[in-house]
Amino acid sequence: MFDQDITPYQNISILILVSFVSQSILMPLLLSEIDGPVGWMSIIAAGFLIYITMKPINRLMIKYKEDTIISISHKVFPKFLAKLTGVYYILMFLTANSILLKDFAEQIKLMMLFNTPISIIIISLLLIASYATKKGIQSIANLANIAVLIALIPYILIIIFSTYYADYTNVFPIFPADVKGIVKSVPAAMLGFFGFSVLLFSNSRVSIKEKNMKVNKRFIVISAVLYAACYLLIVVKFGMKEAVNMVWPFISVMKFVNIPGFFFESTEIVGLCFQIIVTFTSICIIAYFTNLAMQETFKTREDGYFIYIQIPILYTMAAALPGMYMMFPYIQWPLIVLSGLNFFIPLIVVWMDRRKQKHRTENI
Repeated sequence: MFDQDITPYQNISILILVSFVSQSILMPLLLSEIDGPVGWMSIIAAGFLIYITMKPINRLMIKYKEDTIISISHKVFPKFLAKLTGVYYILMFLTANSILLKDFAEQIKLMMLFNTPISIIIISLLLIASYATKKGIQSIANLANIAVLIALIPYILIIIFSTYYADYTNVFPIFPADVKGIVKSVPAAMLGFFGFSVLLFSNSRVSIKEKNMKVNKRFIVISAVLYAACYLLIVVKFGMKEAVNMVWPFISVMKFVNIPGFFFESTEIVGLCFQIIVTFTSICIIAYFTNLAMQETFKTREDGYFIYIQIPILYTMAAALPGMYMMFPYIQWPLIVLSGLNFFIPLIVVWMDRRKQKHRTENI
């Protein structure tokens, strides 16, 4: 209803923002899976794998400029498989958003609203996010641009400042590298590039679609650099022994920031405020693309009212889920499956489209 196209720069802000939040949640898992400070190798490997797949995916997205991955799958898959693809993306977005919501609500409760029941925090966040989501992609894209400028960049700068007095020898030893740990943690590192799944939907909403190819590649490079840099900063600051026990490493970093001339008494709260802006915007972004996935799967004319269906589902899932830090020992295989599906579904769609095209050419 309120939808307009977004600019390529708004698109890249959306992709970087959702990826950064996903990386923040998955960072403790990455830190705990590797023996030694070489987790950045997993991140580089994950980024490289995603980068090389972008070429065929970009070509597909350029061919079907106005379509998302679900509407393309309706053109190349049998009806049942196309519906199944749509249902998968709906469930994947709902699960990701409920985990994000629960993690975010726990941070607010433990740092700011000590006596408030977590269910009240979750439902309050949901109601505010649903209002923003209902306004459409243009409003969310503006919000994402603002969040990158006033929250994400200062947030990263504070993390960098926090390592001023750090022990840089913590990044060693690099050799011998934990090869098994690096390979094992690549799927979790790939999930940190959550924008890879989002761009399969957001590219169709960009006004100048010819720039999508460059924007997609640029997003992966920027996101990989941010991801690897944040990992190294945490290792430098705390060392591996302490880092593996952290639930929210980025928030912990804020406790020890010492910036000359900084006039705020608690940098931890300042950092938390930046993170609130970034995380809340990401919740709105994922909720919007869940709406879009529902619209394309069930073939409705509008998507706005799907937010009213999302609210009870997200509330129930977020309330029922344990904290992310409690799930780490049990989600190794689910993460591998989820990461594999996110990676291979677009490639299968590309392969099916080429096969269909070849079949048409042979019949002419």
